[in-house]
Amino acid sequence: MRALLILLAGLLIGALIAFSAANSLHQRNAWARGVMNVLQHHLGELRRLQRSSDCAAARSAVHFRRLAETAADITPSHPDQSADFAEQARRFVEASGRRAAEAPADCRALDEALQQTGEACQNCHRDYR
Repeated sequence: MRALLILLAGLLIGALIAFSAANSLHQRNAWARGVMNVLQHHLGELRRLQRSSDCAAARSAVHFRRLAETAADITPSHPDQSADFAEQARRFVEASGRRAAEAPADCRALDEALQQTGEACQNCHRDYR
């Protein structure tokens, strides 16, 4: 009976230590995940505007501007990536900034801009995830 209690106590302590270590490792990349979540949110909002046929340039420009502003944090939030990764992030920032400055005026132009933006995201995720 004593051996069983010691074994259970050891398992409990080991589980608590493993949980604590896993939680610490998960928090290590919080900034990078946060940047990607904000980018995903604004891309989702643009897609929502597209689906609702609310393709006003003023509404989409806000989200493209936020994409560009947030995308500027991609490289600093992923410090261990290659120079090619930084270049791809820089191009994404520039493209989003251009789309914010020259916002798509109609749904057809928004469709094209969203397709290009989505492809840029997928290309980076395919290469660096």
